[in-house]
Amino acid sequence: MASKTFAEKAAWEVEKNEKPNFTIATICPPLVLGPIVHYLDSLDSLNTSNQRVRNLITGQCKEEIPDTGTYIRVDVRDLALAHVKAMELPDAADKRFFVTAGYFSNKEICEIIRKHFPEYKDELPKPEIKCGDYPEGGVYKYDNSRVMKVLGLKFRTLEESIVDTVKSLQAVGA
Repeated sequence: MASKTFAEKAAWEVEKNEKPNFTIATICPPLVLGPIVHYLDSLDSLNTSNQRVRNLITGQCKEEIPDTGTYIRVDVRDLALAHVKAMELPDAADKRFFVTAGYFSNKEICEIIRKHFPEYKDELPKPEIKCGDYPEGGVYKYDNSRVMKVLGLKFRTLEESIVDTVKSLQAVGA
């Protein structure tokens, strides 16, 4: 996380001090979910965010759904589109974009998998397991209005993201 923060600060410093003949916009995503499109040597090569989906469908969380940790997410395809639009749209110049589609919990991911992929029912935690949900005190707020207003993004639902993720993992042997 620190490297991303330092890189962004350095980019803004270059623009301020060097005054290049281009502008920058920074894209700041939270947890990134969504289908994989690249070749994997094994399911162990997955990005950290999608490992939570893999762990659910491979039975590694049968007894307990892990704490969610970060409760906001974005689909990788929406994030890619945000990058493209930030390069193409003049109004994106010199802006910082917090690209998030909204809240989620690991329990919600589990329930989406249960609903769409009955073949994994024996690998998933039982529906009555209470962990992996939102904290009792609620979650923090976020503001993604700039992304929607300036970049015109409409985000995929968590359900679409998880269904497509599982299908992509099945294609590589999960």
